[in-house]
Amino acid sequence: MEEKLFNHYLELKGPEAGEWNSSPDNLYAECMTRVYARKEFAVIDGMRVCNVGIGTGDWDDYLGYWLKGKGRLTSIDIDSGICELFAYRQKREGHPNPSEVVNRSIFDPELPQGAFDLVTLIGSAIQEAGQFEQCLDACLRLLKPGGSLMFMAGLKQSPVSRLEHYAEDRGAIIEQLERYETFNRYPFHISTLRRGK
Repeated sequence: MEEKLFNHYLELKGPEAGEWNSSPDNLYAECMTRVYARKEFAVIDGMRVCNVGIGTGDWDDYLGYWLKGKGRLTSIDIDSGICELFAYRQKREGHPNPSEVVNRSIFDPELPQGAFDLVTLIGSAIQEAGQFEQCLDACLRLLKPGGSLMFMAGLKQSPVSRLEHYAEDRGAIIEQLERYETFNRYPFHISTLRRGK
């Protein structure tokens, strides 16, 4: 596992990912996503948060720090290798509020329904799931009554019009929606959704 972790660190700065990871476009998207979360959601004692799609785990790391001392994070990913490496990395790095890692599909009916105050779905996770409407449905089912889904995605891959049609069809409520178009290479939007009654 040590070798896998070492290779993971190298790949983050390697030729395939390093240029994008170091770009102003990516750093801006990461920064604004974190700012949005801090601005829109108050951390409360006992708060339960779930992130869908771990990827490199940077967002999950951030959420754990954000919740430290008050709340717990669950991170869900279908890729067993990503789950194993992420859990090991957090332990090895001594993260003070590590995630509970769950290796399942977002469509797995055994996931805890109605369990979370906040669910986050960011970046390419919705494209990787492959089913836009069903993925949002599954995320909304994870929420406690009154809970929120924070959804961030690229405008090119997940246009706002598609999200608006989804909300209208499902009776979901878009409470907040912000567009970020500072960089042409990666324009994106972030929204807060709630289940309809």
